[in-house]
Amino acid sequence: MMSNSFNNWSNIANVLIPACEQAVDTTAKAGKVHVQDQIKANNQVRTGEMLNSVYASTPLGSDYQGGQDMLPEEKPTNETEAIVGVASNHGVFPNYGTVHQAPRPFFEPGLDATASDFDAALEQVKLRIEEAGK
Repeated sequence: MMSNSFNNWSNIANVLIPACEQAVDTTAKAGKVHVQDQIKANNQVRTGEMLNSVYASTPLGSDYQGGQDMLPEEKPTNETEAIVGVASNHGVFPNYGTVHQAPRPFFEPGLDATASDFDAALEQVKLRIEEAGK
């Protein structure tokens, strides 16, 4: 509940961007885990290359591991953007299929499973804003 004072805008402004950065970071890391979990659920772990190439890159950091045969890291362009990516060159083929192989999607289902993590992160943003507004 907000206080009777309405001059809390500077307090709210000071927590808004850091709260959003944290929400983006938390959600991206959860997205990475969900994509990896889907790869495992699809039994798509032969060498571990594709599984281990899944990364999250946020304004607060990245766990991209790269390597000679990996795609380059994509990086967010602002403090409220994140990238969940698969750096393995061949990751697209199992996900979308080829003329010789049926698709076994892992990326989109993994990100879809992240919706509840995003909702929880937004709830934390809301709580931080409410606290700053008191």
